[in-house]
Amino acid sequence: MIRLIVMLAMSFLLTGCLLTVDSDSRHLQTVWSEADVSRLQLGSTDPSWVRATFGDPITKLTYADGSEIWKYRNRSEKDTEVGLFLLFSVDVEEERIETLSIEFTDGIVTNYWIEEDRF
Repeated sequence: MIRLIVMLAMSFLLTGCLLTVDSDSRHLQTVWSEADVSRLQLGSTDPSWVRATFGDPITKLTYADGSEIWKYRNRSEKDTEVGLFLLFSVDVEEERIETLSIEFTDGIVTNYWIEEDRF
């Protein structure tokens, strides 16, 4: 009985050594950070501050009422590799795109939001 318990314990310990997980993240394009976004103030931030902080938008939409939406994009990749000692290895790549949209009405920030896409 003790021998069986020792064998089971050894098999659980050795299993942990056989399974490997390696993960690596890379920022491909970073235009904005959460800290910058937190400094946006609804009703008071103007386009000149936004342009000085975030640069030129990748997209600028203008509507008939004069309001505008500026879009900024961050791109990153995450590479995860899972392997079982010399038997198999699985490599999973994921691209993440975060889009910051800032809405202006009468030259003042009235709204902003972040959308996330994963591929």
